[in-house]
Amino acid sequence: MSPAIIPENPVRLSRLVRRITQNNPGLLTGPGTNTYFIGEGSLLILDPGQNTDAHFEAICAEAEGFEILGIAATHAHPDHWPMAPRLAARLRCDTMGFEPKNGFKPAVLLKDGGTIDGKGWKLRVVHTPGHSSDHVCFYLPEEKALFTGDHVMGWSTSVIMASDGNLRGYLASLERILDLDVTVSYPGHGDPIRDTGSRVRELISHRHMRTREIVSALHRGLKTIPEVVASVYADVDPRLHGMAHNSVLAHMKALVESGEVIVVRNQPNPLDSEYALKDD
Repeated sequence: MSPAIIPENPVRLSRLVRRITQNNPGLLTGPGTNTYFIGEGSLLILDPGQNTDAHFEAICAEAEGFEILGIAATHAHPDHWPMAPRLAARLRCDTMGFEPKNGFKPAVLLKDGGTIDGKGWKLRVVHTPGHSSDHVCFYLPEEKALFTGDHVMGWSTSVIMASDGNLRGYLASLERILDLDVTVSYPGHGDPIRDTGSRVRELISHRHMRTREIVSALHRGLKTIPEVVASVYADVDPRLHGMAHNSVLAHMKALVESGEVIVVRNQPNPLDSEYALKDD
């Protein structure tokens, strides 16, 4: 059983993994952003979260006495990276990320397949675009553990951001995770996932189901993204419909690319564009 999530309270999850969950709960962050301390002797701090004094002090206290190899972010969304520069200055280490984006300018750029080498442990970087183009997971072979950021979560599906996400990339990245020997996954929000394979297959199935629902909505004569969201996400909290627009747009783009759907009225704002099945 996983330790209870208590904001700003450090917990040990395994020999090489500790966690502090930031006090920033919400519709998109669940119980809050998980900041991970990976290793022993030398540490990598992953996903430092938003720049708040309480979280800064909690991280610094937990890092005291350790060699800090770097402050890394799984991706440059504002609930994952903004604390990184402040922490790097205090702990005298580098920030790390896949590429400069959204104001995040990592000092060290991580490469797919590259490693971060600690004392007696090693992390492998796995580029997993889809939720965002710069998203990476980190694989810890010593414990067959995968740090999944927003790519795989147990309590929610990932939003595929219309501006920077890609449905095909997301599905390919999920398939890539299935090729890893993973015993436990540590997501950016929520509890550890003990059966990663089952959860990943569930997420793949969910996306295929959404595609079928969108095709069905178009077949019934719905034309715009907001109309499709209102139908397909009728059982989802309306406060999340804005984010659902992103995911449905990502699905629609993939359907257009495959030739199954056409844009019948193109508008500068894609939410105002109209779509139809090619054969209807």
